[in-house]
Amino acid sequence: MRTLTGCLLDIEASVGLADWGRSPLLLLVQDQPAPTASQRARRHMRVTHLPVNDRRMGRYRAGLAEFLPDLAAALEPDRPVARPTLAACVDISRIADLLADPTPGLRLVAWAVCYEDVLVEADGLYEIRRIDAVDVDRRGYQITRVRGEQQPVVFIDEQYDTDDAQATRPGLAYLVASTHRPDQSTPTTS
Repeated sequence: MRTLTGCLLDIEASVGLADWGRSPLLLLVQDQPAPTASQRARRHMRVTHLPVNDRRMGRYRAGLAEFLPDLAAALEPDRPVARPTLAACVDISRIADLLADPTPGLRLVAWAVCYEDVLVEADGLYEIRRIDAVDVDRRGYQITRVRGEQQPVVFIDEQYDTDDAQATRPGLAYLVASTHRPDQSTPTTS
């Protein structure tokens, strides 16, 4: 959990404090045995940034909340991945290749999405950047930075079925469920 949280914080920091107005990013988080297995780093985390075409996302009236379950359905093992609506939004072939990577010990850790939104509070509207993630243990992660703030806020939800979960969480959970292969062992994300 700490390793994944640190990884998500690094991604959020790399986007930059002044770099607003970007298209959403879909993030595939995997890990594999470290090349030199020392006591400190037995596994190496790999995050693949998959740009989402923001203009094409208009095909999804509910945005990411509708796009993510559609992508998850297309990535189920028994489904063909050739879907024109999805192909206009994200590189499905690249995702399929990453999931089929034969690297020994490579396994899924989480799916995440980085996007910008508006936070409505009693005292006004605030531009925010969020990274929402769901790991293979169904924990939800949310990193939120209000525009102009130096530090993001981190929230980790251990319970899957909560009423106040972010709108992207069911789609991310579905992505994890449809792409986590039974022959992969569950990673320890702490």
